[in-house]
Amino acid sequence: MYDPQIILAAIDQHKIPILIGFGLAMVLQNIAMVTAVVMTRREGWISIPLPCTYLWFAHDLGVVARFDTWFNTYDNWFLKLFWIGLLTALLLELVFLYQAIAVGRREYLPDGRTGTWAGLVIAGAVAMVVLWEYLKALWGDPLYQAAPAITLFALPVATTALILRRRSAVAQHALMYGCFAAMVVLWWGVTVTFYGPFFATWQYLTVGVTAFVMLVCVTILVARLRSGATTLGPSGISGQPASKIDAMTAPVSGPVRSPI
Repeated sequence: MYDPQIILAAIDQHKIPILIGFGLAMVLQNIAMVTAVVMTRREGWISIPLPCTYLWFAHDLGVVARFDTWFNTYDNWFLKLFWIGLLTALLLELVFLYQAIAVGRREYLPDGRTGTWAGLVIAGAVAMVVLWEYLKALWGDPLYQAAPAITLFALPVATTALILRRRSAVAQHALMYGCFAAMVVLWWGVTVTFYGPFFATWQYLTVGVTAFVMLVCVTILVARLRSGATTLGPSGISGQPASKIDAMTAPVSGPVRSPI
């Protein structure tokens, strides 16, 4: 895919712009992820789609677990900072998984037991780690500098599916997706400018442009849904009756069964 030494040499040669670009990207990522934690806490529904949480967790765990590679094998200042940045992301993803176990059962397994749901969430995370490690071995990317393209591309796809299935932007916030859209600009700006031939291919550029456009669209959709300017009815047409979330959270006249 690429020669790690070429990228490390480019990083050492262009320290300041790369530090600024990636530093801002990490700040935006943390703002978006903390906002997702707050939205789930506030509204009681999963914010970041579970498939994305699984994917991000597998990616970031792979980086954090390879401590020896970054600090001893390569012993490069940038890779050490990269490890610290993804350690913070991994901790937030653990919070995502905890929140998914706490609030996700009523949406995904309403008649199941809490222990069953927790087991399924954990098993899903483990399964994604297994798959991700295989894919990493298959396609290379020794410095984990190309893989973020996949994690950023997957988010708007999964979020759109989640919003349309729920017919609601519950637990979503436009700030999250605006931050991720800006993060795409920064990440691709740095990698395309400094990282060499692979990161200037039409495939890599097209993924970046597509991810940015999709994230902007999701940002606008979430903002309009949250403000009430747009609603999604049963057929996905504006102006239709109450959403699935409204139906699930509406008070009922009969006895309420305690969760098990």
